[in-house]
Amino acid sequence: MSHIDILKEKREQKPETKYKKFGLKYNPFPKSGTANINESSETTEYLIPIDEEVLKGIVNYVGDSLYSSDNSDDHKLIGTITGDYGTGKTQLLLFAKSLILNEPKKAYVIYINNPGTKLSQLIGSIIENIGQEQFKKYLWNQIIETIKSSNEYKNKLLSYLSHTGLFANKDPFAPENEANHRLFLEAFLGQINDRKKIKELNETLRDIIIEILIKKNEDDSVIAKYFYDLISEDFGISKSWEALITGDGNYLDNKVVKLLNAIITIVKEQGFERFYLLVDEFEDITSGRLTKKEQDNYTHNLRTLIDNERRWCLLIAMTSTALDDIATLSPPLFDRLTDRKINIKRLSNEQARELISNYLNLASINSVEGLGPFEETGIDYINSITGELPRLFLRHVYYALERAVEELDEGDKISLEFIKKHIES
Repeated sequence: MSHIDILKEKREQKPETKYKKFGLKYNPFPKSGTANINESSETTEYLIPIDEEVLKGIVNYVGDSLYSSDNSDDHKLIGTITGDYGTGKTQLLLFAKSLILNEPKKAYVIYINNPGTKLSQLIGSIIENIGQEQFKKYLWNQIIETIKSSNEYKNKLLSYLSHTGLFANKDPFAPENEANHRLFLEAFLGQINDRKKIKELNETLRDIIIEILIKKNEDDSVIAKYFYDLISEDFGISKSWEALITGDGNYLDNKVVKLLNAIITIVKEQGFERFYLLVDEFEDITSGRLTKKEQDNYTHNLRTLIDNERRWCLLIAMTSTALDDIATLSPPLFDRLTDRKINIKRLSNEQARELISNYLNLASINSVEGLGPFEETGIDYINSITGELPRLFLRHVYYALERAVEELDEGDKISLEFIKKHIES
């Protein structure tokens, strides 16, 4: 069959019937073998860890952190997921996220797939994950509530509105203007026709906002300016959102503790009871991307962050080798990162078969028994040639199912011989 015919055949296959011969609605195995960070929470929930010790470890971490005492602000619990490349650390992080979000206690969960090379970049990633508009909304809620509770601030702003004319002024502090900050700003700007006055109002508002942010952040003008820059475009000053969320500027590196503290405060003011940070690919800090001085700064600042901020829970994933490197590089940091340690081992043949069954039932038209169209010897063979690594194992299983759909008939089994024909050892 020519390449033109192969593509034509694939093009004409109907997705809804393509896998029906094997009792499936689609191929449930990930093409790349890696977890999809955009996967629906229902899918992530279904793919529970197949290792009982790993499942017990992650459930205990979630339960102990989520349901610790509410009588204090000491919610801190640090956990580290380790394992070789391809053992499913990302999948386990996402499973933890789904567990937390499906509990009744209101928790804010942020997943970051790369911590960056500076802690200020990590903080920028947190703000980016919350979202530009959402975080600005949180900041504006804080600012407007403070202005409303201060007659001094209110009178300064109201002085720019004219008290003459046929119609009474619209009250910018009326309930209908509390829905969002744009209505609040428009309630002022819509009543001023003088450009000079508008400029003066903006300057006064800027001064008030910075003063509020300084007071809210322990008199730290650097943090106040950082947050001011996030919202300043709302009244005529254009700032680069990308520059802000990437932690651009060395002046922020020594402010990460206060920045995280401020972010957690802002989020908790929205009614959240817990704040979780899930960080993937943490081995980057030991992978040679940083100089010795940068590594020392990163580990020292992270240690300081962990020691000084207690209103968060941190769950990170890294290779076992990277964790060993951190133990050598900074024993105090290693000690802090392993309040809980969850190690993912390579797949046994029995676990590989269970993994197949779980994935097949995601896509089954009716419940699939056992290995469905796969033969046990074929699955054991794939697990063997992929070094018992889930990522490579799932990638090869996806490929085997695609070839089987094209070449086998309904009722045929995906045998060891068929797999050896298509997958090289």
